[in-house]
Amino acid sequence: MTRVLLVHQPIDGGVARHISDLFDGLTARGHEAVLCGPALPSASSLERSETAGAPHVTLDMQRSIVPRADLRALGRFARIVSRVRPDVIHAHSSKAGAIARLGKLLHPRTPVLYTPHGYAFNGYFEREAERSLYRQAERALAPLHRFALTVCEAEARLARSVGSPSRVRVVHNGIAEPPARPADPRMLELGRSGTTVICTLTQLRPGKGVETLIEAFSRVAAEHPEARLAIAGDGPLRGDLEQRAQAGGVGDAVAFLGEVPEPIPVLRGADVFVLPSWAESFPYVILEAMSVGLAIAAADVGGVGEAITDGHSGLLFAARDAEATAAALRRLLIGERLRRELGEAARWRERNMFSKDTMVDGVIGVYEEAL
Repeated sequence: MTRVLLVHQPIDGGVARHISDLFDGLTARGHEAVLCGPALPSASSLERSETAGAPHVTLDMQRSIVPRADLRALGRFARIVSRVRPDVIHAHSSKAGAIARLGKLLHPRTPVLYTPHGYAFNGYFEREAERSLYRQAERALAPLHRFALTVCEAEARLARSVGSPSRVRVVHNGIAEPPARPADPRMLELGRSGTTVICTLTQLRPGKGVETLIEAFSRVAAEHPEARLAIAGDGPLRGDLEQRAQAGGVGDAVAFLGEVPEPIPVLRGADVFVLPSWAESFPYVILEAMSVGLAIAAADVGGVGEAITDGHSGLLFAARDAEATAAALRRLLIGERLRRELGEAARWRERNMFSKDTMVDGVIGVYEEAL
C-alpha cells in the first residue's frame, strides 16, 4: 500500500474532477490517499458517494503570488507532511505545485510529483512580462520534483521546455462510463420543432473563448435560423456575454443555462458540442462529449487534438478565430450524416483510449517508478 498526499489549490473545474477520480481509483486499489487543499473538491463524487468522509487536511492557498500568505502556506504544509508522513506527494496546479516543491527542501526524502493542469505561462496571461515571470518560476522549481506528470503530450512538451526532459511522464485524463441520466429538460425544449442545438459547457471567465463562440454563432445564425446555442456554466463574464449575444442579434437564440450540477444531461440534449477555449490542457468536457457520441467542434489548443482527430472524430479550428469557428459550425449544421459519423468515431475513441481505469493505473505506475 502506498500513502499519497494529493495537494491541490483549485476546488472546482477539471482539477477537482481529476483529484476526485484519482482519489476514488487509489482507494479502490487498496492505496491510502489524503486530500490537502483549501476544501474538498466541490463538484466531485467525493460529495455524492460513500467517499464523502475522505481524509482531508485544510491548506489555504491563494491562486496569485502573495508572498506573506505563501510563506504561511509553506510552513503549514511542512507540518502537514510531518504529520501525514506520505510515501508520495502529488501536487496539482501551479500554486500547489510551488508549495509542495518548496516543501521538498524540508522533506527531501519524499518524492514530489507535479501535475500542472495547464502551465500558467502558456496562454493564461495576456502580457509577456507575466508569462515570463511564471516561466522563470517553473524553471527554478523544476529540479525539486521527481517527475512532471502531465495529462497530455502538449503539456509534456511545455514541461520539457522548463525542466529535465527525462523527468517528464504522460498519463492522459480518462473518465468512467457516463451515468444513465435523461437529457436536461431545458435542452429538450431548445431542441423542439426541429431545431439543431449547439452546446458549450464551460466556466464563463477569461480564456474560455465564449466571446469568440458568440461572434461565430451570430455569423451562422442568419444562414441557419433553426440553430440554437446553449451555454452551460457561470462566471464573472456572464453579464458581458449576455450583452454580446444581444448586440449580435442572437439574444433570443442563445440560452444561458447557468451552473449545472452534472454535464451529461446537458450533453445528451445537444446535437453538437463546441469547445472554443483559447488555452486548455486536456479538458474533461471533451471526453464527456465524446462519451455520449456528440459531434464535436473544438479549438486546436493543448491536448485537444490528442483526444479527437480532425475530420475523423471531430473538427478542429484555430483558437480565437471567429470565422474558423463559424466554418466548423456550418459544416456540422448542414451535415446530419457527418454529425452521426463523427459522434460514433468519438464514442469509440473515448471508450477504447481514455478510460478512468487506464488513467488511474498509469498514475500508480508513475508513483511506483518514483519510489
